[in-house]
Amino acid sequence: MLSISVVIPSLNSPLIGDVLTAIRGQATALSGAVEVVVVGRDERELVWEDEVIRFVDTGRPVPPAIARNVGMGRARGRVICFLDADCVPHRLWLQRLLDRYETPDVTVVGGGVAFPTDKYWRLADNISTFYPYLRTSPPGTRDQLPSLNLSFRREVWEEVGPFDERYPRPAGEDADWTTRARLAGHQLHFEPRAVVTHYPTRTTFGDLWRHAVGFGTYSIKVDERYRAALRSPPVFKHWVFPVLAAPAMAAWVTGRVFSDRHLWRYFYTLPAVYVAKLGWCWGASKRLRGRVEWYRPAEVVGRARSADR
Repeated sequence: MLSISVVIPSLNSPLIGDVLTAIRGQATALSGAVEVVVVGRDERELVWEDEVIRFVDTGRPVPPAIARNVGMGRARGRVICFLDADCVPHRLWLQRLLDRYETPDVTVVGGGVAFPTDKYWRLADNISTFYPYLRTSPPGTRDQLPSLNLSFRREVWEEVGPFDERYPRPAGEDADWTTRARLAGHQLHFEPRAVVTHYPTRTTFGDLWRHAVGFGTYSIKVDERYRAALRSPPVFKHWVFPVLAAPAMAAWVTGRVFSDRHLWRYFYTLPAVYVAKLGWCWGASKRLRGRVEWYRPAEVVGRARSADR
């Protein structure tokens, strides 16, 4: 049996108790091969440590890129699973991921995303962000994978290195890392049956807009480090082009989103998804103008890394 480490960044997530309860049941089914490392803050005191779960308090809020790197410093598994603290895994989530590792050349696997439909802006945000990774999407390989439901063999981490800790929020650090893994020769496999249900706190128009702008700002598509490798189109060569092309680009991508027949039942979110794509273009323009704020890791993070070693 492969040993598995599940690393969860959490900033006082109100759902972390539900997330951990779901994983505990799966850990029991896998005969003790699972450990869980939660990293961040837990002022609600919802994380109960036991033989499966450990908590690393960073002392202050830190971006998810740093939290995952800290968690990797504690993780002992041969297979690592990253899970977000607002994602509740379905009953066979871990087993579905691990089944893919029975093939020796499989080194990176991402799982499918489901979402609640009761809040309009949250639903639109989920559709806009994760439409290529839905539980109804076909399996296969992807150019990128999101870190809310991601796994890999430890040797991939040792080869590719840690997350870029300059990312100040969850808005591109996973695309950066999985792209580095792909460029290093690792195929990014997508297994839609390994499902988590995503419950983000983004429930207003402002939440959706800020999230979309952040994704555009930190997108690797406008990152000069990847321009040649990704063959970025000419529209990303100057900040004014994404602004001028925004209506057409947003319409084209929105059309791609809703070309998935499974999403047509949510056709009423189409205007919101279109607005989100406009926000992405605005964020890309900010990036090309150089208006990007990078995070500067605090000293306390170093203390969190060195504690309990």
